[in-house]
Amino acid sequence: MKIMIKLMLLALVGAVVAPMLIKGPDGKPLLSWQDFFSLPSQDSGSASSSDPDVTPQSPSGLTTVYKWKDKEGQWHFSDKPQDHVDNETLKYNPNANIIQSLAKKEEESEVEVTPMKVPEPSAGPSLTTVPLTEVPELMDQAKQYQQLLDQRNKTLEQFNANKK
Repeated sequence: MKIMIKLMLLALVGAVVAPMLIKGPDGKPLLSWQDFFSLPSQDSGSASSSDPDVTPQSPSGLTTVYKWKDKEGQWHFSDKPQDHVDNETLKYNPNANIIQSLAKKEEESEVEVTPMKVPEPSAGPSLTTVPLTEVPELMDQAKQYQQLLDQRNKTLEQFNANKK
């Protein structure tokens, strides 16, 4: 029992130390001691200000997006307001992953669903997937199979009786 406890402790230490010894794709260890003992900083989730692809956030943590409709009725979104266009300002939390759906316009019509036409049954409904002309042949095959099973059962009973 003591050996099992020692082996389990060794496995636990190995599981903690192994990520510090195994090299990642960049050639550096997967984890370091600082990853275990340092606290995450307040701004660890935000991108650096030198990154040009990141939309700057307002002091409240909300991101501002401008929305407008062009002459053809196509909606556009941008991080900068457009000149000579009526821009709608939207603010959203980039950490949220829920987007409110658009309200349904009254002028949109409901989609009409037409019921599917069911074909009328032919002369007589068929209760099987086999044509009625082949049913007697299937019955004969089933009887032959039952006879074969009965013969095997008798053979097994005789074999078990002789074994005793």
